[in-house]
Amino acid sequence: MQLLIRPVYNFIKNNAYPLTFAFCIVCTVIMLYIKGVFILSYHPDISGSERGTTFGIQIVADNQPLYRNPEVPPFWIVQYAPLYYYLVGKTYQLLNWDPTDIFRIQFLSRFISFVLVSISMFVAYFTVRRFIKVSKLLSVVFCCLLFGQLQEWHLTNSRIDSLLFLFTVLYIHVIFKALEQKEEWNKYFVLAAFLAVVAFFTKQSALIHSIVLLGYFFYRFQWSSLFKMAGVLAVLFTVFTLVFSQLQFKVFYDNLFGSLQLPIVPGWFYAYTFRYVVPAMSLFIAVSFVINLKWLVNAADPKRIFLSLSTFLFFGFATATAFKHGAAVGYYHEYAYVGLLGIFYYFYNENLSITKTSLTYYLFPAMVGMTMLYFTSQQMEKYYNTNLGKYASDYVEQNDVKKYVLAHIGKDEKVVISGGEDFRGWLLQHMLFKHLLAYQDTEVRFLFEAKRFDFSGFYDLVKEKKIRYLVLDKNSPPYLYAFDYTFNLNDYMLEKDIHGYKVYRLK
Repeated sequence: MQLLIRPVYNFIKNNAYPLTFAFCIVCTVIMLYIKGVFILSYHPDISGSERGTTFGIQIVADNQPLYRNPEVPPFWIVQYAPLYYYLVGKTYQLLNWDPTDIFRIQFLSRFISFVLVSISMFVAYFTVRRFIKVSKLLSVVFCCLLFGQLQEWHLTNSRIDSLLFLFTVLYIHVIFKALEQKEEWNKYFVLAAFLAVVAFFTKQSALIHSIVLLGYFFYRFQWSSLFKMAGVLAVLFTVFTLVFSQLQFKVFYDNLFGSLQLPIVPGWFYAYTFRYVVPAMSLFIAVSFVINLKWLVNAADPKRIFLSLSTFLFFGFATATAFKHGAAVGYYHEYAYVGLLGIFYYFYNENLSITKTSLTYYLFPAMVGMTMLYFTSQQMEKYYNTNLGKYASDYVEQNDVKKYVLAHIGKDEKVVISGGEDFRGWLLQHMLFKHLLAYQDTEVRFLFEAKRFDFSGFYDLVKEKKIRYLVLDKNSPPYLYAFDYTFNLNDYMLEKDIHGYKVYRLK
């Protein structure tokens, strides 16, 4: 029996890394196929609260102001920074498509997000090759692992997180370049500061990028560079704020920061972060912590010091903010990237003496292979358990409701849509967004309960009979969650039942 097993053993032993490479490629191809299927589907949400991003894109595509006073009807509040909205919305405008065509809106956002993630993979490949000195084969393995992680955490599928991740990998690349220069302060640090600010104006959580830069100089006691960096960041933040606020500072602040005043919910952290982080990345987290703690104490090389410091800062910031309602596992994207860079740096740059006689030589590809298997199996499970045909039928039905309502509603009249289970009515809200109230209903509800804003204008709309239509799915109540308000159906008449959506018109 040993004679039969030995050739197999020797083959695996002598080809551990080519076999890992091949396995990662197969897994990545499978995930790319599944990703393509979902990009082209009518699924309402492939990215985790995708509609929060999609509404902002529609606003820009319709040439409306992105940020407005949330106290004034229609009580819209845009909770993220503007760059991704403008990138996709203005592209959509150039295509001259109807901003109420939600399939095209979501397809374009998903496609652009895929392009941004693809560019990020190329940048990551050149970063790990150029600065970590990893072989071409292992650089591809690195990118496969990174892509798998992004798919598992899914926020880059059609959200601002895809653009943020691109700026993050560019930011790390430029900092590595800066750390190779002879001068302590150089032009690459200025470029890194620019990318940090651009990242912030993509998503506010990227404030950590600026903190990491300042933290690095502080940790190294490089006071002159610290003050220079603080000055550059201050100037850049001021310029970007002036440009994107259009001098409406209160409105800009209320949207970007007022909308983030959400409660701390430990249960939310478990449901949307912990259970995605631990099964997928627990081993890598443990390994990266051990490596980076060692570097933080002993390393003299600037790159290793920066990697270790940024790893702990990114992880700490993500964890501290992940308890907020609405937070998700995507907050750990930056940590996952620098953490993986550190692991590859340690095993395949610092420890070049590892040979085929060392157990470490085989443990790492085994760890990578098992992680890729987990990522791929999770995507396959989602693929086989999702009835995309149902969502295509739902889209057609909701589009019929849209056509009916638009043919009867006045330009300034409003509609309230109370959907049902499994995304029933979600796409209809997008189709009728020009007449919709408080589309970010969860955020508006928290702000309403906290009395953060004066939403009395909603009750004025009710009194003035401006809320013309209620669209209720099957047994859904006539209820507007944003303002905890139940409409009296005695004031409305059932005008039409379309595919189970009951259309009520004000008497």
